[in-house]
Amino acid sequence: MLLTSITEGVLFLYTVIRYRMTRFGQLAALALLLLGLFQIAEYQICGGNAPWFWARIGLVAITLLPPLGVHLISFLTRERSFVRAGYAGAAVFGGIFAFIPDAITGTTCGGNYIIFNTLHPLGGLYGIYYFGFLFLGLWKIGVTLRKAVRHERSLLIWMAIGYASFLLPMGIVYSLSPATRQGVPSIMCGFAITLALILGILVTPRAHSLHIINHS
Repeated sequence: MLLTSITEGVLFLYTVIRYRMTRFGQLAALALLLLGLFQIAEYQICGGNAPWFWARIGLVAITLLPPLGVHLISFLTRERSFVRAGYAGAAVFGGIFAFIPDAITGTTCGGNYIIFNTLHPLGGLYGIYYFGFLFLGLWKIGVTLRKAVRHERSLLIWMAIGYASFLLPMGIVYSLSPATRQGVPSIMCGFAITLALILGILVTPRAHSLHIINHS
């Protein structure tokens, strides 16, 4: 967790320093910051340091990620549908986790992942929101790929690979190990280090060089 947060923190600082003047760079940096913040929250929870506080910080951080991903993809697809709806959903669930005392009913450190227990039926609704916007991002990539020009197609493919890098391993773990199913958010964000590397090293620099930076 700590190593992952340091890696994502370095990528965040590099992106802020290099691309902070562009809208795409700002959003990419925010995504990297939120991923790193979630890892720090997990580390603090496993260390027994104010677990309720860090659980709220961690869940609010990852709640913003699916619409943020759709927003980044909108720069590449040049189509902004569902961006505002995504942020509205993030505001609702983030507000619940941040301000409703009983929204999070417990946390358990599993060593390599954290189990977050939430008030029923909040967990199910949150899962629909979260995976709905993740797969919406992939759908937007797929729809645009066929008509995209060469340089845009390359960026879209890399974004799709980034998404697949944590969704596919999570799907395999979910299928093979029922004991880990309660730790889906934590395990998925652990795999998302690959997305962070792709976003920070490949996608953002290329989008900047191609001037796909401020239109969305």
